[in-house]
Amino acid sequence: MKKKVIIGLVIIIIFSGFAIYSFRASLNPYVSFREAAERGGTVQVFGYLADGMVQYDAASQQVRFYMADDEGTEVLVVYAGAKPANMEHAQNLVVVGELSGDTFYAQRLLVKCPSKYEEEKGKE
Repeated sequence: MKKKVIIGLVIIIIFSGFAIYSFRASLNPYVSFREAAERGGTVQVFGYLADGMVQYDAASQQVRFYMADDEGTEVLVVYAGAKPANMEHAQNLVVVGELSGDTFYAQRLLVKCPSKYEEEKGKE
């Protein structure tokens, strides 16, 4: 009986440790492009379209634009995926990926449009 309880506790501890490790690895605090260069690896940067220009190449399905972070640093962002429909109207962007040289290669691109939600809230 005691052996089964001990084995059960060991299994629970192992699964709990794995769950905590997996959750911790998925957390990515916002950093600036300067910090992204220092850290390396996958990071998350919060910012805005620097010049409002977004280039989309349908053949390669790449979105290219310049993004500025909170420190005012502008970096070329390349995102391999579909261009969000409301990207030019976005107030803020979040990119998740890696900085390589002077280019940020985004694995995920999130468009933040608070004005859209404020309008909907006002209609209620």
